[in-house]
Amino acid sequence: MSDETSRIVLVAVPERLEGRLASTLRDAGLAVTSVDSAADCLRLVARESADGVVSGYALPDLDGVRLLRSIRVSHPGLPFVLILESASSTVASEAVDAGVSGYVPADADEETILARLRAALDRDAPWFTDEHQRRYRHLIEMAPVPINLFDDAGEAIWCNDATLDLLGLDGRDELVGRSIFEFVHPDDHALARRELAAVIERKESVGPTQMRLRRPDGEVRYVQVSTAVGRFLGKDIGQAVVVDVTPLREAQNALRAERQFVEEALDTLQDVFYVVDADGDLLRWNEAATEVTGYDDGELASMNVTALFAEADVPRVRASLETAVDEGSDTVEATLVTKHGHTCPYEFRGRRLDGGDDGPRVVGIGRDVSGRKERKRQLKALEQWLRHNIRNDVNVIRGTAENVREGRIEDVDEGVRRIERYADHLLEQADRERRIVEILTTPADPAPLDLAALVERRVAALRERYPDADIELVRADPVVVTAIPDVTAAVDELVENAVEHAESETPTVCLSVVDDGARGLVCVADDGPGIPDIERNILRLDREIDQLHHGSGLGLLFVYWVTRLSGGDVTVDESDDGSTVTLAFPTTQRV
Repeated sequence: MSDETSRIVLVAVPERLEGRLASTLRDAGLAVTSVDSAADCLRLVARESADGVVSGYALPDLDGVRLLRSIRVSHPGLPFVLILESASSTVASEAVDAGVSGYVPADADEETILARLRAALDRDAPWFTDEHQRRYRHLIEMAPVPINLFDDAGEAIWCNDATLDLLGLDGRDELVGRSIFEFVHPDDHALARRELAAVIERKESVGPTQMRLRRPDGEVRYVQVSTAVGRFLGKDIGQAVVVDVTPLREAQNALRAERQFVEEALDTLQDVFYVVDADGDLLRWNEAATEVTGYDDGELASMNVTALFAEADVPRVRASLETAVDEGSDTVEATLVTKHGHTCPYEFRGRRLDGGDDGPRVVGIGRDVSGRKERKRQLKALEQWLRHNIRNDVNVIRGTAENVREGRIEDVDEGVRRIERYADHLLEQADRERRIVEILTTPADPAPLDLAALVERRVAALRERYPDADIELVRADPVVVTAIPDVTAAVDELVENAVEHAESETPTVCLSVVDDGARGLVCVADDGPGIPDIERNILRLDREIDQLHHGSGLGLLFVYWVTRLSGGDVTVDESDDGSTVTLAFPTTQRV
């Protein structure tokens, strides 16, 4: 190598020698740069700004031998002269093993150092021509994954650029000479020390091992480390190949979170969610499926969906699955049979789901339609009931009008009043019929309701409406129930009915709110003539309506459906002192 253009880096040369040495080297035609640390030297070497290095042994960040070993990995032929601070044969031996070009004692003069440096510049180092070493160096430099070399104490000797990127470092000088444990997460230190011992002491390869690294900026990276023993410049070293699995872990966590979200969303559904294959074998379901059928997850996993239906409906269920697979979707209504033998009508809406190599599947929703079917039946009965009662009222109006017109009624005013009464009754019936149809066709969702507070408000309002009646709230237990908003109108209906049908001029109506544990009760007791059987039979709309069986009003029916749609029930008790109607609602919490 021509020494006329050579650039020499002086690294922490002893102060007494530095000035004279720099001057001597410049006089010899060499360009000289002085630095104070191994880190500064490594930066210059990495930038290919050094053709030779003269270094002291005691550096602020590394010793001279460690600096040499790091340089030898990436620049095995770079001339390196080490100035020893003492006549230590151990340090000299380590320097020779690390590939030093030459070394001089601390009291050597500048001419001796120049001679050692010239000799190194003019010859090729034997290790530089070693094909194995060059291939090894090229391998770790070009590897796309982080590779770190460290000594038997765990101190980093060298790393490639991928390692710097992983650790968030700007240069090798920030890693070389530092313990690898400075970058291992504290919780994984014990694991890393076991791996180091296996590699260095027992000469065993270990990994891939999952652990965490903590960068200087505090960011934690999840990695898999494979470590093997290697030989470099005649000494055993550790070679760690690191795979950053942080993105994979983040993707897995995101997928787990997404899966959990989907499962929680499906389990929130009150309807049954299901996925079956083309043969009907159950593949997936939500919590509603286990709650409705009574089978646990293990039992459902081994079942065919047809086993959940009444035998008579199985052919239709199979046909629906085939239609969904062939045409893309289908809806079927069938009777679901639970594990305990209970039956319930369900509507299933299925759509084809392309399952790739596993073949087509059917995904769908099953909905309990018993309430819908019952409301439909009740609406049909209500329609029949209304036609009968409206026809009766209209017949009375027409008959009275005809009698008035023909002069068959002496008291015409009384005839007119009778027509008005029946007309008013028709309007009242129409209004109540509308309210019943509304709650049957578009029922509101039950919600928590302070029952005692509601009844207290209604008693105050009804006293103003009926000043001649004695309306009292005799008990008001604090209780919160689940009910639809129409409970207010239902309570009014019961009190109004008791007042309007009372036989005395000052009717008495006593209300009480009772906390019955699982239920909250509203009891409305009056001293009237009682509720006729024919009126109480209104609660059974499925009875055949004929000339001998029909009620005259819809008030009690409205109360019944408000309570029923709230998840409660209605009872009517009769005694010699009057009647008591009790509305029972499920409780939610104590006030």
